Amino acid sequence: MKMLKWVGTWVAAVFIAGCGGGGGSAGTPPFGGGGTPGVPIAADLSLALSSTSLANNGSDTITVTATAVDANRNALSGIPVSISVNNSAVATVSGTKTNEQGVVTATVGIGADRTNRVITVNASSGSIARTATFSVTGSKLTGTALPAVVAPGGAGNVDFRLVDVNSNPMAGLPIVITGVGSVETRATTGANGDYTYNYTAPNTTGDLNIQATAGGLASPLLVVVQVQSVNTIPPASVLVRSASVSANPSTVGVNTEGTGNLAVVRALFLGAANAPVQNIRVRFDLDGDANSIGGSFGSGTNILYSSSNGVASTTYKPDARFSPTDGVTIRACWSYTDFTAGTCPNAARTTLTVVSEPLSVSIGTNALIGIGASGLDYTKRYLIQVNDSSGVAKANVEISPSIDLSRYFKGYWERTGLATGPKWRKVETSQCDNEDLNRNGVSEVYSNGAIEDANGSFNLTPGRPALEPRKADVAISFEGSSKTDASGQVVIKITYPQDVASWVEFNILVSASGVAGTEGRANYRGVLPVLADAINDGTIPPAFVSSPYGVLASAVVLTTSPEGKSGLLCTEPN
Repeated sequence: MKMLKWVGTWVAAVFIAGCGGGGGSAGTPPFGGGGTPGVPIAADLSLALSSTSLANNGSDTITVTATAVDANRNALSGIPVSISVNNSAVATVSGTKTNEQGVVTATVGIGADRTNRVITVNASSGSIARTATFSVTGSKLTGTALPAVVAPGGAGNVDFRLVDVNSNPMAGLPIVITGVGSVETRATTGANGDYTYNYTAPNTTGDLNIQATAGGLASPLLVVVQVQSVNTIPPASVLVRSASVSANPSTVGVNTEGTGNLAVVRALFLGAANAPVQNIRVRFDLDGDANSIGGSFGSGTNILYSSSNGVASTTYKPDARFSPTDGVTIRACWSYTDFTAGTCPNAARTTLTVVSEPLSVSIGTNALIGIGASGLDYTKRYLIQVNDSSGVAKANVEISPSIDLSRYFKGYWERTGLATGPKWRKVETSQCDNEDLNRNGVSEVYSNGAIEDANGSFNLTPGRPALEPRKADVAISFEGSSKTDASGQVVIKITYPQDVASWVEFNILVSASGVAGTEGRANYRGVLPVLADAINDGTIPPAFVSSPYGVLASAVVLTTSPEGKSGLLCTEPN
C-alpha cells in the first residue's frame, strides 16, 4: 500500500506490479483501468488556452493548461501528461506530470515562422487525448501600382511589401502573384519584405486585376490597374479635413553597396467624422532636399491614389550620405485631381534621420517589484541596453520610451488552498481590447456607427471614464538620465496603483536616437505584475482583489476605426 497526496487529501492507492506477462485486475480511476501497471491514470483531461489568437511579432506567447481529473472532476496530482504543438510553434512545458493543483502548463510561442496559420495543441494522458487550436495573425500585405494608369501594351510594376503586426518586414517568404493573362509568378520577399512585380499591360483597355498571396493570408490582395489611354479614375469627391504623412522607421541607415535600408512612407487623408477619403492624388518628394542627403522613392515621380482606407504609401531609400537629426523632410503633395510634376497644390510633411552607424537597442527586467514612496503603488524597473554593430556599449545615446495599454481584464482573485495554507488565485472572466482604438484620447462614434465606449462606462452612475483602460493607470519615467551611460544603459520604470495590478496588459516601446533599421526599437509586453507576498498571504485580500474594470463576464464586439485599427471591445461595464 502506498500513500499519495491527492488534491489536499491523503488517499491509499494499490499499485499493481507487472510481472511476467500477467496483469492486474482493472482498477477504478484515478488509479487503474487501462493504464500501465503501477502508473496512476486520470478519468478525464481538460485543455484550456489563455487566448485563441497570437500576434506574429515573435515575442507574444499563450499559456496552455492541461488539467487531469478523476470521475468526480477532482484535480489529480502526479498524472503523466504530455503536451505538443505543430506548424513550427514552440512549447516550453512545465513538466511531465501534473503538479499539486493537477495541472501541467506550457508556454507556446510561434517560433521562427511569422506567417498567419492555425496551430494545434495536443495534450494526452494514457489513452485520453485532447486538442485545441489558436490562430497566428498579423501578416499584412500591401501593393502599390506604378503607375496606377498604364497605356495598352505599356510597362508597369506593382511594389508588394509583407510586414508583421508591428510593421517589421517579413523577409524570405514565398509570394504568389497572379497577373496578366492569369499567369502565376512565384517569388520570395526581399530583406525588407518586398517584391516588385513587373508586367506588360494587355493591348485591350479595361481593369487589370493583379492578385498576390503571402504570409499565410486567407484572402489574396487585389491591386487594380487601369489600362487606358487616358486616366479615368474619378476625382476625389470628399473634402479633406486632415492630411498627414508618416515615416517608419523615423531613423534609417545609409545605403552602400549591398545594403537595402529604407523607410515606409504613408500619407493618410480623412474627411468629416474621420472618414477616409479615396482617390486623392499624391506625389512624394524631398521638399527641396535642404541638406542634400538624396535618396529615392519607390513610387518615383508617379502619382499615387489614396485607397478606400484613405492611404497612399511608398518607400524612401537613402543614398550614402547621413543627415542631421530630422534632417530629411518627406513631402506629400496632394490634390483632388491630377496635377503635373513640379507643382504642389497641397502638402503634408514629416521628417526622418539618415544615420551612418547601425546600432541595436534591447530592453529587459528582473523578477523584483517595488512599492512606491506613497505605499499605494507598485513600481517595476527595466534596463535598456544600446550597443554598436560590433556589440560594444554605446554611450550618450538619447532614449525615448512610451507605454501603450493594449487591453484590460475583468475578474477577481479568490482564496484557494485552505487545507495547505490559503493563497489567492486569479479568476479572469473577460479579456477586452483598449477602447481607444486610435489612441487619440477622445471617445468617438465613428462614421460607420461604431462606438469606442462599447461598455458604456461613461454613462454609469457614478460615472467612470469613457475609455478603458485609463491611460493614467500606468506612468513611465526615467531613473536618472535619459541618455545611456558608459555601459550603454538607461533605467526606466513604470508606476501604477496597486488596485490595477494584474488587470492591464501593457507594451513598452523604447527607441534610441541614431539607431538604424529595424534594430532601433525594442518592446516589452506583459501584464502589470503583482507582489508575491500579496497573493501568498491568503488572510488579507490584496488591493487588486477585484478588477477596477468590472468582474462580470462580457460579450465582445469587433470595432474598427477609420484608420483600420480593430479591437474586440467588451460591452458589459460591471
